[in-house]
Amino acid sequence: SHLSEGSWGLFRVYDEVRPDLKVLPGNEHPKKSNKTLCPSGAPVRNFSVVAINKELKFNANAEDEIEVDFERKLILANAEGKIFALEGEVSKASDDGDMPHPLTLHANIGDCVKIKLTNRLAEGNASIHVNNMAFDPLDSQGINVGNNPGDQTVAPGKSKTYTFFAHHDYNINGALIWDFGNLTTNVRDGMFGAIIIGPRGSVYRDPETGKDISMSNSWKADVIIDKSFPENAKMENYRDFSLFFQDEDNILGTSFMPYLQNVAGLTGVNYRLEPWSYREDAGCELGNMFTPCVAADQDPATPVIKAHAGDRVMINIFGAHNEQNQMFNLDGHQWRRHLNQENSDMIDVEEFGSGEYIQAFVRAGGTYQNP
Repeated sequence: SHLSEGSWGLFRVYDEVRPDLKVLPGNEHPKKSNKTLCPSGAPVRNFSVVAINKELKFNANAEDEIEVDFERKLILANAEGKIFALEGEVSKASDDGDMPHPLTLHANIGDCVKIKLTNRLAEGNASIHVNNMAFDPLDSQGINVGNNPGDQTVAPGKSKTYTFFAHHDYNINGALIWDFGNLTTNVRDGMFGAIIIGPRGSVYRDPETGKDISMSNSWKADVIIDKSFPENAKMENYRDFSLFFQDEDNILGTSFMPYLQNVAGLTGVNYRLEPWSYREDAGCELGNMFTPCVAADQDPATPVIKAHAGDRVMINIFGAHNEQNQMFNLDGHQWRRHLNQENSDMIDVEEFGSGEYIQAFVRAGGTYQNP
């Protein structure tokens, strides 16, 4: 990876004047750190998360490896897989037949989120680092770096609590979770997830059963808006989905001759992959390859987003672990390039890379709400 090759650095931020660093005019008195991260009275969400070993099979009907070109292989299984899961899900997640999604938690603007991480990996430390949320870097950054004191990772059999705050400046967004116990290996093997931040006071329900899943792990949820908060008065309930893209092909797209046309390595969306050849074998044609075509007996292994025509839909897109930049497109739909900017450009395709987060807030069915 680029990190292991040396593509990283440090950004030290001090809250007091130092003799070896000149002050900038207008900032002669740097802002002191707050004594507490979460404001008094902020709603608190407590989650118990575990890091476990989990063999990942990206497609139950496919071989573990498929040769693509130049003796390279597309990998559809990872015997060395590792995941984050909620404490109550460990038994189910450990089952050989279970196909989990990446850990996806939900919180609201203004919430204080506490995550107790217990490391049950066979070996190696684990941690939780969260983007797009406020945290104390001396306690909850999840990274042993720079002058930060102590060990912010968790040894096998041990636990640590990390605290985060969903500051209103971040607004509605997605916060990518990465493990920094072993960044160059564990994230590739599946130790990533997210905290999805919704409007203040929202409740999250299962789209199929209506069950309250506000404290559960789910890549999809219906967001029920609390309109008693003034900022929510004009908002509509919406469906929320989280997609985690990963790949590790560092040759595709480079000046390698002859040009490569097929991706290789461990590649997937939410620990899932659906090679075209398997859709063709099920009777699908190129024209309906990207739909749950009638000829196939079941939906593809990859996530299927379902909504009624006209529903508001938020799609959270994460570069969970990538060597390649990706392009996200939702055919027939457009969304604001910047969600919170009233006159933002409308786009129908957006680029993202590893560690990045983008959001597509659309009306299901596009402009004309076509089913």
